[in-house]
Amino acid sequence: MRGYRIGILGRIELSVDGIAVPLAPLERAFVASLAAHRGRIVSVDRLIDGLWPNHPPARARNRVQAIVASLRRSAAPELILTRSPGYQLNAAVVVDAAEFAADVQAAAAATDARCAVELLDQALARWRDDAFVDVGAELVDFERDRLRELREHAVELRVEALLSLGLHQELVPELTTLVRDRPLRERLRGQLMVALHRSGRQAEALAVYRAGARVLAEEHGIDPGPELRQLHREILGSEQQTSPRAWVRPNQLPGVTGDFVGREKELGVLLSLLGRTPAAAGAAQVVVVTGLSGTGKTTLALRAAHESRHRFPAGCLYADLRGNTTDPARPDTVLGAFLRALGVAGEAIPVAAEERAALYRSVLADQPMLVMLDSAADAAQVRPLLPPAGSTALITSTATLPGLPGTEVLPLDVLPVDDGLDLLAGLAGAERISREAAAAADVVELCGRLPLALRIAGVRLAEREAMTVARLRDRLRDERRRLDELSLDGLDVRSSFTVGFERLPPPAARLLAVLSRTSLRSFGMWDETTEPLLEQLCRAHLLTADSDGRARMHDLVRLHARERTDIAADQVIAWYARLHAYAERADAALPCKILPVADVESAIDAWDAVDWFEAERESLVAAVRDLLGLDAVDLAGRLACTMGNFAMMRSQHLPEFVDCLRGVLDRHADLPLPTRVSLRLHLGTAYRMLNRHAEAVPLLRAAHRDSRGPLVAHRLVALQGYSLCCRQLGRLREADAALLLMVRLCAAHWPVGPVGGHVLLTLGMQHGQYQLTSPFAFAACAAARQHFEDSGDLWGEALARETIGLLHRHAGQWPQALEQLRQAVAAARRLGDRMSVTTAEQALAATHLAAGNGEAARLLLRRTVLAFHDMRHEWGEAISRRLLGKAHLEEGDADRAVVELEGSVAMLRGVGQPFPLANSLHLLARAQATLGRHDRAVALGEEALRIFEHFDAAYVNDLRESLARWRSAAGAQ
Repeated sequence: MRGYRIGILGRIELSVDGIAVPLAPLERAFVASLAAHRGRIVSVDRLIDGLWPNHPPARARNRVQAIVASLRRSAAPELILTRSPGYQLNAAVVVDAAEFAADVQAAAAATDARCAVELLDQALARWRDDAFVDVGAELVDFERDRLRELREHAVELRVEALLSLGLHQELVPELTTLVRDRPLRERLRGQLMVALHRSGRQAEALAVYRAGARVLAEEHGIDPGPELRQLHREILGSEQQTSPRAWVRPNQLPGVTGDFVGREKELGVLLSLLGRTPAAAGAAQVVVVTGLSGTGKTTLALRAAHESRHRFPAGCLYADLRGNTTDPARPDTVLGAFLRALGVAGEAIPVAAEERAALYRSVLADQPMLVMLDSAADAAQVRPLLPPAGSTALITSTATLPGLPGTEVLPLDVLPVDDGLDLLAGLAGAERISREAAAAADVVELCGRLPLALRIAGVRLAEREAMTVARLRDRLRDERRRLDELSLDGLDVRSSFTVGFERLPPPAARLLAVLSRTSLRSFGMWDETTEPLLEQLCRAHLLTADSDGRARMHDLVRLHARERTDIAADQVIAWYARLHAYAERADAALPCKILPVADVESAIDAWDAVDWFEAERESLVAAVRDLLGLDAVDLAGRLACTMGNFAMMRSQHLPEFVDCLRGVLDRHADLPLPTRVSLRLHLGTAYRMLNRHAEAVPLLRAAHRDSRGPLVAHRLVALQGYSLCCRQLGRLREADAALLLMVRLCAAHWPVGPVGGHVLLTLGMQHGQYQLTSPFAFAACAAARQHFEDSGDLWGEALARETIGLLHRHAGQWPQALEQLRQAVAAARRLGDRMSVTTAEQALAATHLAAGNGEAARLLLRRTVLAFHDMRHEWGEAISRRLLGKAHLEEGDADRAVVELEGSVAMLRGVGQPFPLANSLHLLARAQATLGRHDRAVALGEEALRIFEHFDAAYVNDLRESLARWRSAAGAQ
């Protein structure tokens, strides 16, 4: 739709794509009426009454229709919509009054007074005159009055915002004019009184009140409202008050360091919070900046406090509460200092802490004051120092201070790398840092991007001009001396952590000591014992809580924890054993059970288990490495195996899973037999899923050989995988022999647990390859699907539906095939595995192609080719390119078919799977023959025939006939 705009804040204007449309008087009134009822239908009867209120013309309805027709011709048909019983303005039309109202609403919700003023200036600038100034239609009267009142409200909001910015003196002339023109607007009159009072002109403020009271009494016989009377009493009281103390406007804020860098977002949030009005009446605004020691909380808070001084005309108090030392400040001592700063004589300050707090609140009553409490220890220390309503407390602390309800908390993390480099450059010199940029980036990371550590490193470089950045980096790389390097002239990273450690309860301190010995980058709250302790450590900011519910440890905290504690390796292994126990329960709950799982009770939801493995994946891999380093090889192997089913259903993690398993199997001599069997089974299955069949076969053979006794499920999965791999490699006798062994073992031990569905599915798949329309294959796959549904194996169910769909396709049952494959795609999508989705979509595309729907097939195949390519899955990409080539060939485009099929053949040669290669060779031969290149067709066809004959494939006779024709044609050429 084109750009339509209607202006009603002044004379009525209509424009299309920025070009004004001239309007006749009745057209102007009609447009104004619809705009005044924007979003609603205006009936024809109401339009007639509004356009001709006294004497409607004969055939008035026809006149309305003529107006609509004229407007549609001059503007566009879609401007005015016909909606029974009348007309409605198109919702896409922009009306300036709606923009004005949106600006006012945004300003009212804004927490930053400057932003509110900008929005209100923008809103008020939209007014060109009074609303509907050139329209007298009664239909717009209500909207005219509403907009007039909203405009007055915007003016008052703007004045209020400017007053909060301390611009009272500048506002006096403007407010004087506003009050003169609007003598009955009590809010404006009160704002003028406030501006005069804050400018030291109390007598004039009282005179403004008396003038307003006189107008109300003479013209309306009423008194001013309660809010204006209360304001009058407050100003009168301040004029007559004789205080025994001399009021002092304190400004105790320390200066801000000149090398403040970054933190633009955090500074903006903090400034906004400092300008916000508390939600609860009678409450002070309390803002807490919290974070790990050394993150620059004080520097940021001071910067925000200095920029917000104009909001607090009564002044700013500051106290260092020394909460991060062994000698925190006493609240009564701080109260005494505050009272003296506020002008209370020493002899008038009470002795009792409660009385001091009461006097402190009384002195600050009705005095907007900023009180900064730096480095608070806990809520008990802070609570007596909180100011009364109207003032704001700005607190910094390494604790989150949960005992202070109603606070606004700003968590502070470490610096981004670029800001860390800027901090180093500001201290050590920009040219020096730029010259050794790579080494400087390493220093930033070795300092953990902690501002305190970076400041120490920068000062070290500044003091020692001969030291290169690379030299400092090398010194910091030694973990044994890193904290020693980060100590200089009263600045010390180690001591900044010490008090936090000493205040920890023993269980939390022991857990921190254990975690510091691990290489895990983050920790999940998965264990009932661990979770409350991790929460304690997060509240103490010795760990950092992330938005995803995990906790991470800063590298320097890790080093300090190792220094202060002596933990036996057995305690670390015991913690990992609890992790393994939970991982076993999560594995048993997963919606994929292709690999055997532990026989454990699990109350975990299937999708919660998926989310847990996704969140803990990196930690589990790191835990396996740690356990190998602690010589806990068996636990490392068992923990690695818990990730198997998850890696199968989220196949993008398979390469990482393979590396993890191989790392454990490198220590196979240290493994007990059951764990070694499980590891080989998991690694062989992972190789099979990655189409690395030749590498999978010896592992699966060894897993079957060694899995005697109770490991029936392991033997079944090993035989299943071995049979599938051998078939892909063209070793058909071995494949069939393994299949037969699997069937006998399954029959002897049925039921065999969750893996039983995969055994049935493999049996049906393999049987279906010999007899494409076999009822037995259908029955086996249907039984597998039922088994998967009963056991909650959604991954297996998707695979079963895909296989059943392919069997229906072989039988020419297109509707059933397409339905099963669509369900397979849907199930794979629910699993969230791109590989499973793409494989199922490829099967669906092949079915569309076989059913004669080439367009649907091509759409899917273009997507699957790109997806397999992105995933570096050559086998999948090769099959999709073969199918795409077949689609082009069947459409008569042999040239494009050759391009795709040659690519497919080249990929499959590299993959080493003969049967899929023969299929691509066969199709490429057909495409070359279509182009008249019969000699090439013969060579390709003969190669394909040799492979088909080896597999005793059903395509042999057809291919022999084709080869006879191609040889004849080649001889004729």
